[in-house]
Amino acid sequence: MSVYPTLKLTYFNIKARAEPIRLALAINDIPFEDERIPRDQWATLKPTTPFGQVPLLTVNGSTVIAQSTAILRYVGKFGPLKLYPDDALKAALVDQLISQVQDVEASLRPSGAENDPVKKLALRVELAEKGLPPLFAALDAFIAKYGGAYATGSDITIADLFVYQMNTSYSAGAYDGIPATILAGYEHIQKVVKAVKSHPAVSKWEAAH
Repeated sequence: MSVYPTLKLTYFNIKARAEPIRLALAINDIPFEDERIPRDQWATLKPTTPFGQVPLLTVNGSTVIAQSTAILRYVGKFGPLKLYPDDALKAALVDQLISQVQDVEASLRPSGAENDPVKKLALRVELAEKGLPPLFAALDAFIAKYGGAYATGSDITIADLFVYQMNTSYSAGAYDGIPATILAGYEHIQKVVKAVKSHPAVSKWEAAH
C-alpha cells in the first residue's frame, strides 16, 4: 500500500504552470496520474473547476486543490526530500522567491491581453528592455545572498523548480519580442537552472517526457 494519497494532476499537454508540480513529484518518486487534457475539452471542463483554471490536483478521488502554488506547496510536504521546508524561516525564503517569479509572470499580463499584434510586440520589446531586467536582477541578487547549491540554500526546494520553469519558458522563446537569451547573463539564476537540470530525477523525467 502506498504511503501517499492517490494523486491526479490535471493540466494541458504543456509544461508551464504544471511542470514544477510534476518535477516535485518526480524528485520524490511519488506516484501520480499525469492527466493531460486536449484543448478542445477545456470549455467543458472549465465550469467544473473551483476557479475556472488549471492545474488541478485531485486527492484520493475527491478533494480538488486548485492554484498551482498551493498544489506545489502541498506536494512539497511529501517524500524524503522536503521540497517545502518545515522550518518557518526557510519556508519564508522559499515563498519570497516564488513571489518574485510570480511578479515576473505578472509583468507579462498587459502584453498577453493585447490583441493587436503590433502593439503586443511593442509592449514585449519594452518589457525586455526596461521592465524585466530589474526583476531578474533582484531575483539574481536574492539567490546570491541566500543561495548555496540551490536557490535558498544547500537543499533543492519548490522555489528552484519555479526558477527552472521560468528559465525554460524564456529560453524556449515563448514570448515574441523577448529574446530567448534574456536570462543567460544572470549568473546565480543560471546556477540554479544547472543544478535542477542535473538532478538525477529531473534528468530521468525530462528524458521520458
